[in-house]
Amino acid sequence: MKMLFLLCKQKTKTLKNQLMSKVLTKQVQNKVSRYFLRLENHLTKPESRCVREMSTGILKSGTVLVNKIATGICDTVSLSQTTKRFRNHYNKKGLFKKLFRGHMNSVKGRVQHGDYILFDGSDIQKRYAKMMEGLDYVKDGDKASFGPGYWLMDVVHFSKNHEMTPLLNKLYSFDHGAKSENKEIMEAIEEVDSIIDKDVTKIFDRGMDRPICKDFIIAGEGNFILRLKKTTKLIYNDTETPVNKISRKVPLFMKLVATKAGKNKKHTVAFKCGAVKVKYKIEGKGHELWLVVTKRENGGYCWLLTRSPKETIIDIIKEAFTAYGFRWKIEEYHRHIKSCYNLEDIQVKTFEGLQSMLAILTIAMNIIYSSLASLHIRLLLQSGIKTMNREKLVELRNFIYYKISTIIKTLLANMTPRAFLPRPKIPQDHGQLCLELNYEL
Repeated sequence: MKMLFLLCKQKTKTLKNQLMSKVLTKQVQNKVSRYFLRLENHLTKPESRCVREMSTGILKSGTVLVNKIATGICDTVSLSQTTKRFRNHYNKKGLFKKLFRGHMNSVKGRVQHGDYILFDGSDIQKRYAKMMEGLDYVKDGDKASFGPGYWLMDVVHFSKNHEMTPLLNKLYSFDHGAKSENKEIMEAIEEVDSIIDKDVTKIFDRGMDRPICKDFIIAGEGNFILRLKKTTKLIYNDTETPVNKISRKVPLFMKLVATKAGKNKKHTVAFKCGAVKVKYKIEGKGHELWLVVTKRENGGYCWLLTRSPKETIIDIIKEAFTAYGFRWKIEEYHRHIKSCYNLEDIQVKTFEGLQSMLAILTIAMNIIYSSLASLHIRLLLQSGIKTMNREKLVELRNFIYYKISTIIKTLLANMTPRAFLPRPKIPQDHGQLCLELNYEL
């Protein structure tokens, strides 16, 4: 009787999970359809169909290889014809710009005043590629070695609730038209500013602390947070002084704690913080800014130059400390797309095709990170797909997108991209006929 009871209980649980999976699959389908309904306003119908199929194919197959994407969409035509149709679209000149602008216009409603947009550089390593167009000699950020590959410029939006929205993931090569990294950074800033018209704070790492790039960022009207190198000079007490010497005179009166989540447990790191007003001159014009200094206990200094809408020094320190902490998430985002979607295995010969494929991958990642954000907790707890190892609350607060990718890949396994077609709008008359009848008596 006990075994019969356990079998019935297990069967009931299985049926419940299957039913919940169907409900969640339908909700995922609706969320994805709403996004493509907004995106298709910026594309032609054939382009919209191609992007929809390739994006959902990436989510289903977990790869950026075109053959596997074409296999994952389960089309009725042959595999060679499907890949040829994809190739004809993603090799179109300028398609990647059209995709990024359409994507940013589709998601700009999620950007609110006071949010953050982070700019960061990365790389793609292609050590064994020889026929790919525009291969450059790039530095591997993980191994600190050099090899053939491409440079990347990533732009990610962070809301006040710490939700991520990938905006731009541009590939460039000095062997194929790129003039300098500074120019690529400035073009990315201008591209975002032309579409995102909200009062946001831009965040830059110390790799962008160069005279040309720094002058461009400071001369702009928006708010920003820029991490500085220790030799960067600012005007303090009417004297141009390196920031490492300025920091010795800044009282570190405030203590803040950062929490880092490891594999097994969380640990905290304490920082002492302070801030002081400084100036920076560009072509004789002085710009009043704040220098936020943080020092890790038993560690080194970090210098953050900021223009902030906050009024008090305490609010300025807190905002700079919290906002710059988002940077670890974009590093995890790089790792996510490289490990879960095998970005560095990409095989596209033309440089235009590579950029378009990267834009389509960004659209697929937006579905994971942003479009399905309201379903993340339900997907983790109710999908019936085991991704939580210890069943603890901390697993819901960490970087959950690896788990979400696994769940979405399983839920979409039996679905085709045609299931994500937007539903046509029903006219107000509900299809009723209105006939005018003339009678002659």
